[in-house]
Amino acid sequence: MKKRVCVIFLGCIMLLTFAGCEKNKKIETTAEDNTEDTGLTIVGGGIDDTTESGTNRTEDTTEQQGHSDANVKVTPNENALITWESYTTPEGYMTLNIPKGWETMTLNIDVIGYQLLVYDPSSPGRRFFFSTAVTSYPSQDEWLWWRQNTINYMGIDYGENWYISPQATTQSLFENSGAFFGYTDFKLVDNLGSNGYGGDVLQATCTLDGINVEGVFSAAVVDLPVQKIPYLADGTIDLVEGTVIMTAPEEEYTNWECVLGQMFASLTFSDKYWEDRAAMQRQMQQTANYLSYQANVMSDMIMDTWEKRSNSYDIQSQQYSDTTLGRERIYDTETGEVYYAENGWSDSYYGDRYQLVTPGSEIYNLPVTGTISY
Repeated sequence: MKKRVCVIFLGCIMLLTFAGCEKNKKIETTAEDNTEDTGLTIVGGGIDDTTESGTNRTEDTTEQQGHSDANVKVTPNENALITWESYTTPEGYMTLNIPKGWETMTLNIDVIGYQLLVYDPSSPGRRFFFSTAVTSYPSQDEWLWWRQNTINYMGIDYGENWYISPQATTQSLFENSGAFFGYTDFKLVDNLGSNGYGGDVLQATCTLDGINVEGVFSAAVVDLPVQKIPYLADGTIDLVEGTVIMTAPEEEYTNWECVLGQMFASLTFSDKYWEDRAAMQRQMQQTANYLSYQANVMSDMIMDTWEKRSNSYDIQSQQYSDTTLGRERIYDTETGEVYYAENGWSDSYYGDRYQLVTPGSEIYNLPVTGTISY
């Protein structure tokens, strides 16, 4: 019996010894494999140490190579998340679609003159302004005469240019009427040509509430003969109709021009407006008939001219903004979307889908719809 127990005991010891050798053999094999793959020398480590070291080295290697498409995250911009809602002016004269959250202001001057302002309270530089008609602009000669009389009889000098268009042109209107429209430092970038209803479409920059903005400015300006009365020097005033101002901060204008254009295209007038306007002054409607154009026709004319503009200024302007703000522009070759990224983002990306927008590229004229990151 004792011999049998001893034999069994010795057999167990031998099995444990063989198992221990096999285990050590596996550890040595693992260490050798990791040493060969990573170039590291494993000293006295176990399975846990080896696995951790191997994993860390793999992550470091990936980091050095860069990021793949799987690491890329896109955060949509505001202009890509717009929810549209219909807005009708208090008198029921105009209806248009506006981005949800934007605010509106209206001014009913005399039915003939009606003003509408739509703006983004989170970024006041984003705004859409439309005015049907303004008839209180004196001609240049008229203004000089009126100015001198206010100095002589009231002791008040309103200045050389005040709500006037000296040469009855679209450009002179906007150059001299900043106080009326609420901006300063108007600078013409380009006259893009006729708006199709008696004026021009201008590309310009200005300062609005302390914000440097870029935009579209358009209006029809004509000399309107009126019956001569004592306080009019030559019996003419300048009539301004169909005034359109669409702006956004310079560095993001290309992102918002389509949004502003959609607002303009959706603007419609009610029959009640035309009836009330005609009743107020039929002669005015017959003399200046520009607004018989529907607003969407006007918007098509203006936006068509805008799309044909020389885009060299826009490209240079957007490149300058990116440099100033420390960002670069990335083009998604699969979706056609354009994104902002931190400067240098493309240096750590090794995929093919996302491409850096190079200087001078036409892609700078496309709206940016999001921000890309890892």
